[in-house]
Amino acid sequence: MKKKRPASSYLLMLLSAIAVILILLIIYFTVRQQNVSTSTQTEIQTASAREEDGFTSGDAEADDGFTSGDIADASDSPEGFSERESAGPMPVTQAPEQADASQDPSADQPEPAPDDSSQPSEAHANTPEANAEDGAISPSQGNSVFDNKADQTMEDLLAQIRLALPVSNGSWSVYICDLSGGSEGIINDFSMQAASLIKLYIMGAVYENYDSLTQQYGAQTIDGYLLPMITVSDNDAANSLVSCLGGGDSSAGMEKVNSFCTEHGYNSTSMGRLLLASNEFGDNYTSAYDCGKFLKEIYQSCADTSSDPILAHAEDMYALLKQQQRSNKIPADLPEGVKVANKTGELSNVENDAGILYDTNSGNDLVICFLSENLTDTAAAQSTIAQLSRTIYLTYNG
Repeated sequence: MKKKRPASSYLLMLLSAIAVILILLIIYFTVRQQNVSTSTQTEIQTASAREEDGFTSGDAEADDGFTSGDIADASDSPEGFSERESAGPMPVTQAPEQADASQDPSADQPEPAPDDSSQPSEAHANTPEANAEDGAISPSQGNSVFDNKADQTMEDLLAQIRLALPVSNGSWSVYICDLSGGSEGIINDFSMQAASLIKLYIMGAVYENYDSLTQQYGAQTIDGYLLPMITVSDNDAANSLVSCLGGGDSSAGMEKVNSFCTEHGYNSTSMGRLLLASNEFGDNYTSAYDCGKFLKEIYQSCADTSSDPILAHAEDMYALLKQQQRSNKIPADLPEGVKVANKTGELSNVENDAGILYDTNSGNDLVICFLSENLTDTAAAQSTIAQLSRTIYLTYNG
């Protein structure tokens, strides 16, 4: 008869089995953790390699200006902030909630209707035939002086500027207006990338609809977007205003901006995307002439040199432009004390600036606009704008 094993023997066998199972589990989880670590390290190395190769998502170009709360490289801006931001597609900015109906819009000024008299007359050389006898040629072909009288000073200045423009650093367009004498001229009048110059027309559309917008969203909200959009080129503020124009629909807001441009004769200007959004399906365009016309009409409305107000709230727009913080182009090389109300625009290969030079020493106030694109050297382009702005200023105020 077999001897019965003691209970302690069975217990020992059970404990041994449990120990073996635990050892196997420890080995399993150790090997698995090593595999996970190896996989993670591989992914990090892959992502790093992509980053070193310059891989980015979204639009390859960026609109200048701040997005709320961003601080970037200070090397490009005398104010210590970068004028360029990253360029990924940006979510559509929703309009703020509607203001309480009890808000008092009584401080708003009525909006005057657009004046057709602001359109260029047939005497303006907008066709190849115009001014042919004077030796001036169409804006699309080169220099043009389009005013109601011969202006040899403007003709000579345009020729001088044309010779000074770089031939191996992008495409250029220049507009000049002698506000006191009434003559204006242009070099290479064609539609170009607007960059943040499109914010001029957003501002114009907002002020043309200012009463209804402030009733819906409140004056504090609208004014709170306008100031940073113009003075520091805030892209979030610009997109918020476009959304407000469309009642919360950014596409409808862009149509409002385009309608404003059409109604006022800014025929080379169009808004095809929000700021910082991808340009895959559209972009923002303007011309030196359109920017010059816009600024000239602001000046004339404020100076009462126009028979009827051309732009609604022109004084408010002028006041915003006078607070501009960007001074590294048109204002940069002007004599000390010269005042400029301007708006800049930059992309990775674009340098634009459009401004009013006012309260000048000799009383010859000016509008100057520079547009450039396809640049290979943006720093050199900024210097070109600064130097030629000085030349233009001294021609009329030397």
